Amino acid sequence: MQIAILGSAGSGKTLITARFGEFLEKEGYTVKRLNLDPGVLSLPYEPDFDVRDYFTLEEIMRKENLGPNGAILEAMDRLSKLKLPSYNADYVLIDTPGQLEVFAFRDSGPAIFKGMKDFYGIFIIDATSSLKAIPGLLLYSLTIQYTLGIERIVNVVNKVDLIDSEKRKALNELALRFRTEGERKGMLSELEDEIGRLLDRFVYVHRTPMVSAVTGEGFDELLTVLYEVKCVCGDLD
Repeated sequence: MQIAILGSAGSGKTLITARFGEFLEKEGYTVKRLNLDPGVLSLPYEPDFDVRDYFTLEEIMRKENLGPNGAILEAMDRLSKLKLPSYNADYVLIDTPGQLEVFAFRDSGPAIFKGMKDFYGIFIIDATSSLKAIPGLLLYSLTIQYTLGIERIVNVVNKVDLIDSEKRKALNELALRFRTEGERKGMLSELEDEIGRLLDRFVYVHRTPMVSAVTGEGFDELLTVLYEVKCVCGDLD
């Protein structure tokens, strides 16, 4: 099972790659880890494939005389020309670049994932985000799924060790259904209705695990949901 670890900057993609990989190995699975972020300085895991062996953001900035943004664009263009190795492992965890939008909305992401078999995604939502941002993040997950051509993405709420029980309950409710307070008027109200229908149809088809990459909480549920997604006869409700 090949899994792209996705999410906005700072959501915990790299630590999830490290800690969930360790969890899987303890469960008896074989795991390979791929790093596609040319800008990361250090990793909490030993990558089996590391894009930094080919180029780094610092190198591009120095050799091409580019600023950080220009170097990121150049790096993503170079990334689109790489071919990822094939591994015979139970789980292949692909740690994607920190600036997800640059990776997903240029040629690099769709090109590097094109034609992958047994390919899924984990989209990480930061539990410390504003509750009002959660529907937008779920829509962002759906957009990333469509843009990268991933058959199914599992949404995961990370950093639950940093929130209190009240916010955890609110996040659980938002992860199950789209709720509004009826404050929107006019076109925004119509947009909320459409968002609700869209999320009900395409996003709320499986549970949203609440996890902590620091403590390991929720990894067992994440593994179960991944199994259900993979299994054609699994119950996704």
